[in-house]
Amino acid sequence: MTIERAACLVAAALLAACQPAEPDRGPDRGEDRAAIHTLLVDYGRTLDARDFDGFAALFARDGVYLAGGGGEPLSGAEAGEAMQRTFAENALGFAEPNYHLFFNETVAFTGPDSAAARSQSLYMVPGEDGAPRAAMMAAYDDKLVREDGRWKYARREVRGLM
Repeated sequence: MTIERAACLVAAALLAACQPAEPDRGPDRGEDRAAIHTLLVDYGRTLDARDFDGFAALFARDGVYLAGGGGEPLSGAEAGEAMQRTFAENALGFAEPNYHLFFNETVAFTGPDSAAARSQSLYMVPGEDGAPRAAMMAAYDDKLVREDGRWKYARREVRGLM
């Protein structure tokens, strides 16, 4: 082997060693993201179905719910009872059927069993002519925890946008 060929092989080996390593992207969190997406959507699904026990079950044992930018934090069970009263009294004045539409969802993992999420929704109700109309828009700021193998709300704060 010539000195020139040996020098080329050494240079090639050094150049290959200098290439950046594949970045560490952390564990694949696809299953967690899918489970969190389901949790976020189940908020609206349970309310639309008037399943207030199912709604309350979305919250962790120590989970809290804050609605409307004020008031005392409610436990999941208290939030379910409050929603049941709100819908029974038709306190919002909206006709049935109604549906939540969710969008602009972001999730950031803060640990192996914790995450923060943000999302928005439109609350759709029938208009005077029966066509769907947006009745309100809300933003959600969430702290999430995995409890007993399921993602739940540790804290859900709801703010009206329109």
